[in-house]
Amino acid sequence: MKNVRQPIYETLLIGTLLAGVGGYLDAYTYILHNEVFASLQSGNVILLGLNLANGHFAKAITYIIPIFCFTLGAGLANLVEQFFHRPGAVIWQELSIIAELVGILIIDLFIGYIPGSFITSGLSLFAAFQVHTFRVMNNHPYNTTMTTGNLRTVGAASLNLLFRRGKLTTNWILLRDSFWVATSFGIGAFISTKLTNAIGPQALLGSVLILIFVLILMIWDQRGGTA
Repeated sequence: MKNVRQPIYETLLIGTLLAGVGGYLDAYTYILHNEVFASLQSGNVILLGLNLANGHFAKAITYIIPIFCFTLGAGLANLVEQFFHRPGAVIWQELSIIAELVGILIIDLFIGYIPGSFITSGLSLFAAFQVHTFRVMNNHPYNTTMTTGNLRTVGAASLNLLFRRGKLTTNWILLRDSFWVATSFGIGAFISTKLTNAIGPQALLGSVLILIFVLILMIWDQRGGTA
């Protein structure tokens, strides 16, 4: 039986790069735009509830809009999947990366002319494409924009290995993948913080560069790994 080649967008390499983008965007908007997260909507929901409870209704609105835009972006990404989920010269996963890449680039071009709330909401919308599209790595689920589920997997796989539960190879893959995805999320936030503090709003281009590299890798893989 012929083995099916694993697409590069389901590998650890792409997963860690995209997790880096997730952490990068969240740190960027948190620092520059009123402590709002671009992709980590769990954090925005918590901060929304906190501000509503404290009577800070104007501040609460700054969390409602990104949450709505993220939800809308996830719906749009789903439509991309539905309409383009078939073999072709360009796969729908590449279209999602292109949408996120172009969207962030447009925001960067107009960054000095639009309000901070527009920047954060736009980034939330385009980050949703990444969340919807990249959900499976090495045949197991993962997330590139938050670490809760990834850390759960690290804990479960670690103790499975310790007490010899389940398949050894499967647990090692789960532990390795989830650990590096969670770590990459933190590394992305670290790099974003350093660059944002150093050069300000234009640090957003850092995420664009990573996405360009991811897109190049996917196109290369789509062509069979040949130049």
